[in-house]
Amino acid sequence: MGNRIDRRTHKRFKVREESFAFIENDSKILCKIKNISRGGLSLVTIANAEHIPEFFDTDIFVSGRVFYLKDVPSKKVSESYLDSKSLFTAFVKSRVGIQFGELDSEQVDQLEVFLKNHATIEDISVS
Repeated sequence: MGNRIDRRTHKRFKVREESFAFIENDSKILCKIKNISRGGLSLVTIANAEHIPEFFDTDIFVSGRVFYLKDVPSKKVSESYLDSKSLFTAFVKSRVGIQFGELDSEQVDQLEVFLKNHATIEDISVS
């Protein structure tokens, strides 16, 4: 097997534990943010994840209403289902890769605030 090449345009960053997202479907799907970049994010679904559409809006928030970014246009680019017998993963349904659509200037500004205040400095992109 060769080296894995990361073709992402933007650097990915870890987020603080209290960072979550809602995928807006017929209902809201609660997700834990695993990592984020200026171009998208990686989520683990926690509940109500029976069907994740191809296109949807995502709300990014920090628990305690410290931060809330609403209606980010999003596209599902990957989804893998988790199958484990541990107690915690009984609630986890899948891991989802999301690419952001076109954000307006206010959303871009809010995303920068999130990255500055709620993401770690550590770049986890593959070199």
